[in-house]
Amino acid sequence: MAMDISVFEVVGPKMMGPSSSATAGMARIGSTTHKFLTGPLKSIDVRFVPSRENGYFSCRSHWGLIGGTMGIPQDDVRLRHAMDIAKEQGIELTYSIFKEPAPVMPLTVQITAEQKNGEVHTVRGVSVGGGSISIEMVDGFEVNPAATEAHLFVYADKDVAEDLKAKLPDSPFDFDQQGEKYMFCVSIDPKKKDELEKLAASIDGVTRVQYIEPFIPLGYVPHEPLFTNYSDLIQMSKDTGKSVAELAIEYEMGRSGRTREEIWNDMAESLEVMKNSARACIEEPIEPLYGYEVGDCGKKMMKAYEEGKLLGGTILPKAIAIALGIMEYSMSCHCIIAAPTGGSSGIVPGCILTVAQERGYTDKQLIESLFVAAAIGVVMYYHNVSFSGSNGGCQGEVGVSSAMAAGALAYLGGGDADVICQAGALAMKNILGLLCDPIEGCPEVPCIKRNGIGVGNAFSGCDMALSGVRSFIPPDEVIDSLAHSQEKLFRGPIRQLRNTEGIGAAWTPTGKASLKRSCELCADILLPKKEW
Repeated sequence: MAMDISVFEVVGPKMMGPSSSATAGMARIGSTTHKFLTGPLKSIDVRFVPSRENGYFSCRSHWGLIGGTMGIPQDDVRLRHAMDIAKEQGIELTYSIFKEPAPVMPLTVQITAEQKNGEVHTVRGVSVGGGSISIEMVDGFEVNPAATEAHLFVYADKDVAEDLKAKLPDSPFDFDQQGEKYMFCVSIDPKKKDELEKLAASIDGVTRVQYIEPFIPLGYVPHEPLFTNYSDLIQMSKDTGKSVAELAIEYEMGRSGRTREEIWNDMAESLEVMKNSARACIEEPIEPLYGYEVGDCGKKMMKAYEEGKLLGGTILPKAIAIALGIMEYSMSCHCIIAAPTGGSSGIVPGCILTVAQERGYTDKQLIESLFVAAAIGVVMYYHNVSFSGSNGGCQGEVGVSSAMAAGALAYLGGGDADVICQAGALAMKNILGLLCDPIEGCPEVPCIKRNGIGVGNAFSGCDMALSGVRSFIPPDEVIDSLAHSQEKLFRGPIRQLRNTEGIGAAWTPTGKASLKRSCELCADILLPKKEW
């Protein structure tokens, strides 16, 4: 399947906190399972890798998985009540653990959903970061459907590959065989679904055909990405005279088949969610899930700024206050925009909303700056960067977010494409190697306050670039070095530096002591274990 990412997987998704990977991504895997269901549910079992057995509750992963399987989207407040809703419907809830050798990726999960009529559907997927997902198995068949494409799932009792090629020549597919049974996962144009579904069902040996809408409904058409590296983006802007924001919009139009107006309106909605979270985090009471933090860091910072106690000028302290507050808001299971993750969701809005207030930038300019931030992240994706802390360290969350914010700020400051990419590179270099070390895997400590340093880093990268300072290492090479360090961090000899191993803040005596407290606080939301 084609490598593809939407700008709304970088500045987005719109989601309930606290974690894009461990909450929103899980809800999307659950929603994928829901698409295969044909009747009311009897039971849901959610399976985790062994390292997640004592921490699936830290980011409310099971809320996302259960809620998604019942059809609740990742941005719906009902996710907070998924277990209660399931119990009201008489759905039995359990969790289980993969047997060894377990999947390598720590955020691999498997959902087994049994319907009241006895029909069972199983989906295994991976939350790969930023709310994006990869599906690896459906109903026991190892297939890999692209998350943004529509598919026909064709079940057969013999190999019908040649017949599918003949009847659906423009529809690529992969397939798997289990015993004497086959499944074909066929990418299709959703506008032709009725016609193609009938053609597939008419093939001898086919026992069932099911149309499944995209798991991430952001549109998809076959395409070549408009840009995949910074050097091309810079040259394209020079050759066409178009801004990075406009090129990001054209990139999204090319990959999704959607109109410019639709894409613009979606980003405008993201800006409104950011504005709401920025307001609410300062004005409303906040209670983070665990209570390691009391939910007043942003308020304290803003109050101290207003009283003239701070030394960071007129913009930076306010930006930090908003970033801290939005992270606290996310940690209270409220609706935010991941940018690119829930664990770094305060940095981009903290930067651009504060600068807009100080300099009088319009909503149009802010929306354009969000497209610029998205373009910075899109290129990182094509360099194989992971936006997941557990898969590649906080350098892939706070690091990436601060680089995106630096690019957005440079755009607002009048920088051209080269300055924008330099700003992102300068910010990214400052945070290469930042490990992921949350207590109990929950983005509360040290993640809330780390968003503050992400804001400072973004302004640093932006102002250096606007002043003419350049990164000695070219921007594309900086991002290659990020991907390389993530590979070493996750698969190399120092893989213990990822968050499942108890390092950094989680390694300290205070961090270790907090683990027992977190388990006690979550005792009433744990699932019964199912052995298999």
